[in-house]
Amino acid sequence: MWEILSEGMLGFIVMVDSTRPETFREARSILETFRAYAPTPYVVTANKQDMENAWEVEDMRVALRLDPKIKLLPCNATSKDDVKKVLLELLYSILAEMEVNDQ
Repeated sequence: MWEILSEGMLGFIVMVDSTRPETFREARSILETFRAYAPTPYVVTANKQDMENAWEVEDMRVALRLDPKIKLLPCNATSKDDVKKVLLELLYSILAEMEVNDQ
């Protein structure tokens, strides 16, 4: 199914629940799978950053083994502004990639 989803993909977002560290391993697996099928721009979001028990974004970066140049954005998925910010970051990443490929 992942292969079918990745066909023609310009980019992707992986949203990780920052209050549930037991899901971090699965998130890493999803990232590795999509990067293998479609080497496209992506952003990772640390959802539920408004919750008291949320992991700090930089601690999540370490747990997810994300390279420092990968965007890891704090987010509250119920916030229109947060979701807009995440989508715009992905769009900017896709546009930058397209410019590089056009040169």
